[in-house]
Amino acid sequence: MAFFKPSTWGITKVRRDIENYTDWIRTIKKEKKDLNSKFNKWKLHHNYFYTIYFTYDIEESEAQLPERIMQLRMMESMAPLHRYLDEELGFAECLTPEFNRFVDDEENLTLTYLIAYRFSFNKLSLWWVVKWSVLITTIVLLANKYGALTWLQGLI
Repeated sequence: MAFFKPSTWGITKVRRDIENYTDWIRTIKKEKKDLNSKFNKWKLHHNYFYTIYFTYDIEESEAQLPERIMQLRMMESMAPLHRYLDEELGFAECLTPEFNRFVDDEENLTLTYLIAYRFSFNKLSLWWVVKWSVLITTIVLLANKYGALTWLQGLI
């Protein structure tokens, strides 16, 4: 019976997502302050939403390889970074890597990639927020229309 297991409830999973995200923000701030941290050694940066990113240059000999093969080779060469994010910081399951190749002025692909690690939420989403907002608003409006709120106030 999933109803009697609060750990399986959506609101519990959303709360856990929010806690993990705030832990991620705190960890990034702490790692960024430490000048000897691997965060600074890897020359990682973050944006307003604490997506970490850096640039990665491929060799000219690898430029002719298919895109997937290049990404696999990049992932292999970034194994120490992945170990750092996973084992030392403990956030591997919460991060999604993205590979974006730069384009020059003539619309030609360059040898430089922007690699970003976005925090991914397991349950929290715009759809979840909209769904529960509509549901709660509907319940409050119906309760107000049928006098349930004044009845509850009378009980208190």
